[in-house]
Amino acid sequence: MARLALWLAVVLSLFVIAGCGGDDDGGDASPLGNALAYAPADSPFVVAIDTDVEGSQFEAIQAIGERFPFADQARDALEETLSEEDLDFEQDLKPVLGNEFVVAGTDVRSLTDEGDDDDFVGAIEVGDQEALDNFVEKSNLDEIGEESGATLYESEDGDISAVDGDTLVVAASRQLLEEALARHDGDDSLSTEDFESGVEDLPAESLVRGYFDVAGLIEAEEGGEQALEIPYLAAADTFGFSAAAEQDAISVDFRLSTDGEELSEDELPLASGTESPEVLEGKGKIGAGLRDPLQILTFGENAGQAVDPSGFGDYNTGKETIERQIDVDIEEDVLGQADEVAMRFSLDGTFALRASLEDGPAFKRTLDKLGRTLPDLLESSVGGSVGYSAANRNNDFYALSLPGGESIVYGVFDGAFVLSNDSGEAGALSVSGETSPVEGAEGAVTMRADAQEVANAALRQFGSQLGVPGGGAGASLFTEPLGDLTGFLTAEPEATTGNITLTFD
Repeated sequence: MARLALWLAVVLSLFVIAGCGGDDDGGDASPLGNALAYAPADSPFVVAIDTDVEGSQFEAIQAIGERFPFADQARDALEETLSEEDLDFEQDLKPVLGNEFVVAGTDVRSLTDEGDDDDFVGAIEVGDQEALDNFVEKSNLDEIGEESGATLYESEDGDISAVDGDTLVVAASRQLLEEALARHDGDDSLSTEDFESGVEDLPAESLVRGYFDVAGLIEAEEGGEQALEIPYLAAADTFGFSAAAEQDAISVDFRLSTDGEELSEDELPLASGTESPEVLEGKGKIGAGLRDPLQILTFGENAGQAVDPSGFGDYNTGKETIERQIDVDIEEDVLGQADEVAMRFSLDGTFALRASLEDGPAFKRTLDKLGRTLPDLLESSVGGSVGYSAANRNNDFYALSLPGGESIVYGVFDGAFVLSNDSGEAGALSVSGETSPVEGAEGAVTMRADAQEVANAALRQFGSQLGVPGGGAGASLFTEPLGDLTGFLTAEPEATTGNITLTFD
């Protein structure tokens, strides 16, 4: 989607070079409705980007950008690029901004095809005809004709656009552009009501907001008919998102709308409710929490039974056979023992988890029983021999040796189950596994990390591969403004919602 990326880059670069100032004077819905009308009513995705450089969102982005030492250099570089094109931000670009720039897919293939099709249309109502004419003239566009009362243009690179009154319209091809212009005054175009329905219950004051037609995408995908046998997917409607900025944070809210009348709590992929689990934290690590892990297994089994009844029958028979052989009930004796699981991950692949148990001694007996068959079960999936050692008087850990030299160690300590692919991590959690809540989180999945520490760890590990001098040494000067990264997911029959927030110091 090269052309779409080009137009988005032009618009998003304004977040860096736009000056601060001014108050948000509110938004007239008509410019948005006008831009949306160039898109078809059944667009697979729609995105609206705020371009009001004197609004609160741009002011917040400026405040965040000024925290970074490279902000001035980035602004200078972009202004130099504009000058090379004989464009000035204040005189040529700023006058054509202010309203939302809409980008929409015109065909579901723009998201499902593996080819190079760019089926999109974009539009922004300028509101200042003279400013738009000046922008077109300075952009060195060649006039190539007229369609539906609009003037068509083409750039040296082959990008197609049109000026329709006081609106700039872009598209991936001349055919798509002409169809958008003809659609604008028809009955099959996207309306403001359609768009607002797709971003229902999400913040309206945002940098970017939009939605994907999940139901349409599932139907268009190969195997979509089978996927719709899963109640949760059959009930899915749209996935809406909204990214907003404050003076010290960027927050992304999202919402997958589902038909609550057709869906029960038992059919959700995650446990319902707003009660949130705590997370395991660690320097340079990403902490996560999961409430009621049994719900995930139940969802997976129900989905498997709906999509592939025969395959699920084989799976269930095998599972029941193993349970009888070792006298273990997977749901009750394993996953049902823990209401919450706290985890942490490192970018190098190290992970660890800790779960408080209802009955620690009983769970240890279950681990002893599982040890009889676990290596054989794993060998069929990892494609190699698996070694196993049980806990004993001298070592409280069980261990699995995997192909390639990797290992998994686990055990029960003070009524909690500990597991890791790093013996040092497991040892530390066996002594102290303090967890902490995620402020503001609601729902069955939570996440928190120190973004600066994670970014520094990433630069140390991958800096040399990315061409960062010294493998990332000294890069903390650029990551210092990063604060906490948090997130959560909440599942209910009418919608699965969530939030990801990055703060800045």
